[in-house]
Amino acid sequence: MQNGYFPGQQSDERVLYEVKPHVYALYFSLAKLYVLSLILAIFLIALSSIHSSFFLLGLLLGVGIAALGTWIMTEMYHKNISYITDRRIVRFEAATPFATNVRALTWDEVVKVKTFPRNVLWKSLMIGTVIIHAGSTYVHTHVQTRENVYTNDDLDLEHVYYYKDLGNYIDKVLYTYKHKPAELAELRPFVPKPTGQRY
Repeated sequence: MQNGYFPGQQSDERVLYEVKPHVYALYFSLAKLYVLSLILAIFLIALSSIHSSFFLLGLLLGVGIAALGTWIMTEMYHKNISYITDRRIVRFEAATPFATNVRALTWDEVVKVKTFPRNVLWKSLMIGTVIIHAGSTYVHTHVQTRENVYTNDDLDLEHVYYYKDLGNYIDKVLYTYKHKPAELAELRPFVPKPTGQRY
């Protein structure tokens, strides 16, 4: 991880952790796809009593959607990756299997970190979401009414393994960057293992 490289990496920028969505997120998405493909196939096959061509259509559509969906989801899963460095957080998010969006927040722009699981199952598996809040997320548009406009500058890292520990680690990086910048060079990379087994 210390020697990691990503497109657009700055000179002497050190990667502290490479964040990839947990593989269970891919499995769960594929399971939903296969169930929907099966339901569609069964529905069309049931209509074969009306016309025999529905049987073949059901099989072809079910298999075709499952195969194409598997390829699309797998390609996008492998392209969704984020990097926590000693200077910023960079997220590569697949919009399609052929296009990837890139967003970054420098540590100067980050104000706080929030973590939460999607549900009880994800929490028991220690998989959750880490949100890095940017200072520009809320903009006051009127002084008297204190009206806020949401600018959506936050970075969301979804399906993160050891999400709570990673949130604490990002807090530590943020504090070190703002209060003890000289110590950033000695900061160890994050290791997604239980406490006491990380180094």
